[in-house]
Amino acid sequence: MGSPPSKPWQHIMDDAIALHWPDDGARVLHLCQQARDYIEFETGDAPDMAYVKETMTDAPPTVPTDQVWCWGHLGQDGALDGIATCLKGYYEANEWYLGLLLLAPAARASGLGRRMAQHVIDQARADNATCLRLAVLDTNIRARAFWRRLNFRHEKSTSIGDGQLRHVHRMNFDREYIQ
Repeated sequence: MGSPPSKPWQHIMDDAIALHWPDDGARVLHLCQQARDYIEFETGDAPDMAYVKETMTDAPPTVPTDQVWCWGHLGQDGALDGIATCLKGYYEANEWYLGLLLLAPAARASGLGRRMAQHVIDQARADNATCLRLAVLDTNIRARAFWRRLNFRHEKSTSIGDGQLRHVHRMNFDREYIQ
């Protein structure tokens, strides 16, 4: 897992924590089991440790392992209630990609998703990225609307990989972004 961006990331979202494979794998698995509705929706399978490892470490060959980041948020009970995974340098060296923003069902519609998204946006901006991309399943209507509200714009649609139609959304940092 990579080091945080060069600027002091802890101050962007004070309660975000860096997560590392394999040390935090069990905590992430617990969250994934709580949010299994989404994981089964996306993959068709229940979450397991192999899914967690892939979520926390997987990157294309062009992205070094130290540019794969995972941040989490702890709920009041001390357990993870949200994670965000990111790649620095994907598609291009000065671009970022948000691979997953996952919330426990109890944390949804609480504003945490927006805060975590803003954290990732601020990380990318602090790193002088030109844009942030993400892909949303075609059938995930709520997520598509969420990202549109945060000023992400549709860039293209693709069904590469598992064959499911996904819409790639992009936020350019030379334009307005959420606050």
